[in-house]
Amino acid sequence: MTAPTLGRISQDQHAAINALILRSKAHWGYDAAMMAIMERVLRLDRDAAGAGRAVAAWIGDDPAGVVQISEPYEDDRGRAIGLDLLFIAPEAIGTGLGRRLYDWALDQARAADAARMDILSDPFARPFYAAIGATFIHERPSDAVPGRMLPWLEHRLE
Repeated sequence: MTAPTLGRISQDQHAAINALILRSKAHWGYDAAMMAIMERVLRLDRDAAGAGRAVAAWIGDDPAGVVQISEPYEDDRGRAIGLDLLFIAPEAIGTGLGRRLYDWALDQARAADAARMDILSDPFARPFYAAIGATFIHERPSDAVPGRMLPWLEHRLE
């Protein structure tokens, strides 16, 4: 596989990124009902992309991965950034691309003087995040799927 290049996402590339997100999610074997919900809720945020809070990994004109972070926020545990999206094309899983995009997000969090990056993860992605330094905090209910619990993790930057 050719090494992907990281770059900003133009408005005419949003549809390709959203298709990548759904293809990545479907890789884990979710049924049609779950994927219909995911199609409504898992979308690249146009404002985040325009502000440079999202980048994609490109192989030529094709997206191989995407990462999106939140604006910095403060809570009772300090300043933080949320990891809003991190999706990799199924054929790129295991190539180090996920780590490269994750490191981009960590660099952005550090540049924003965040103490941590918060991650509400898909259960299948939890081992990936744990392997690269995130710590499991607890399970949280999904906003999109009633009764579904999702792992909440954080990556401390201090």
